[in-house]
Amino acid sequence: MKDQLLAYADKLQTYLDPTSETHQRLVQKGLLLFRQQLVSKKNFSSPLLSAKVQDVTSVQVTLNLENPEDNYCSCPQEGICRHQMALFFSAYNQIGSVFDWVQEWKKQTSSFAILNGLKRGSDLLTEQTSAPLTGHKAWINRFEKAFNRIDIPNEYVLDEKLKPVYYRIIEFSPVEREWKPLYQLFAAYHSIKEANRICYKQHFQTEDSFFSFLMQEVEDALKKLTISVQPFAFDPYIAYLRTDCTELLTLDTYHSSIMVELYMALWTSFFKQTIWRKLELERLQSCTEQNGRIKLANIHMAILCGRDELALNALKGIDKNIIYFSQHWFQYLQSQKAYSRLSKYITAMIPFISDYLLTLNSDFDRYAFMRMFFRTVDEPALSDHNPVLMEKVYIKFLPFSYAQYNEYLIMKQKYRVWIELQHLTGKDIDSIDKAKLDTVTKSDPQLAMPLYHESIENLLENRNREAYKKTVRYLKKLRVLYKKQKKMDLWESYFNDLLMKTKRLRAFHEECRRGKLIDA
Repeated sequence: MKDQLLAYADKLQTYLDPTSETHQRLVQKGLLLFRQQLVSKKNFSSPLLSAKVQDVTSVQVTLNLENPEDNYCSCPQEGICRHQMALFFSAYNQIGSVFDWVQEWKKQTSSFAILNGLKRGSDLLTEQTSAPLTGHKAWINRFEKAFNRIDIPNEYVLDEKLKPVYYRIIEFSPVEREWKPLYQLFAAYHSIKEANRICYKQHFQTEDSFFSFLMQEVEDALKKLTISVQPFAFDPYIAYLRTDCTELLTLDTYHSSIMVELYMALWTSFFKQTIWRKLELERLQSCTEQNGRIKLANIHMAILCGRDELALNALKGIDKNIIYFSQHWFQYLQSQKAYSRLSKYITAMIPFISDYLLTLNSDFDRYAFMRMFFRTVDEPALSDHNPVLMEKVYIKFLPFSYAQYNEYLIMKQKYRVWIELQHLTGKDIDSIDKAKLDTVTKSDPQLAMPLYHESIENLLENRNREAYKKTVRYLKKLRVLYKKQKKMDLWESYFNDLLMKTKRLRAFHEECRRGKLIDA
């Protein structure tokens, strides 16, 4: 265990930054738990070292001495915690001096700076002294160093390897409350770029979960930033991001959708000044290279600038995958309460729906996409503001939109169309909501009759006793509908014709006699 623990101690020296207040508190609290002898039941099974740490509540801790990213603690804190530090100090105390380790850790930054500062006389004549990195440059330098150390053997462990790196970066977050969301935005933004660099370099093309996680972090940070007043000190950080994010449209990637979504999120929620957006749209329009991402960015910026004619014309030259990105535009227009503009873009998206659904791998994915689409267009609001358009959307999503369209038609009392929907989707009487069928039947009995006729025909084709019993039940209900309309002569004609057509089906005729449709 000794060699593994010494190697782990060296790694910890590089993971923890002595200039970070967060990491200083982490070491202090870990030392306190260790000195109070609150670590117990240590157990080592290479490469895992586990123990119980008694804090406010008891927690179970496991250190992976070969791979610290796989450390575990039952406390809710992400990344390295005080309980992991306490277990490390307790174990290290058996092979070395904890005091010496802490002192070595505290002086590593200053020692590094002194060594870097020692130069030959000729160097002093030819080199200018480099200013220490500050502001966003210091942040970016930290992010890049954190990701440069990572070794990822295959794409299936990408999420497992990179999430701990991101959480360690977040531990360096500034203590000032107003700076935390900006730091989170920078951390998530650069983590996406670093993860993309790794993926492209190693040809990882299929793993998206880490990117999805980081996009959630971006959206969370943007939400916090938009509800608070931004101090003037943010200006250079915003200016940097505004310039740097344009690279998302041209950098080499296997994850184009993520790059475009990140670009859109920043320009929608963070870069809100009208002049910034106009200048960006002009820049995009003047680009000689018009790849797919730049075309999408053009449409997005045109929408943000209120240039609907420009955006709608650009949509005509885009393929079916455009509909995936439409959710961002729908949400933006909803937030602006621009319902007439929203209707234009929904109308423009309708032709893409069928082809896009065919590209999805399963019905589960198709249902998920449909629910997302309805949520972003605000289905109830669109039904009120533009029911004709909402109905077109329902029809385009059939059969996946059956439940929503079914409900909508009953609510709007469009009973004839409701009956047509049942025929179109091949529903038999038993699979139709009984309450809805009763509502239609009470309103207009004649509308429901074709459903019974069709179900009776289908059942008789099965030619078995159970089907005949069900047919008799339907015939009885159908007879009631004829009776309500005072059309018993038509009933007699229909039923007699049916008996003639089925004269060889003795079992069916027996069931009709049992059901008293035929005199015994």
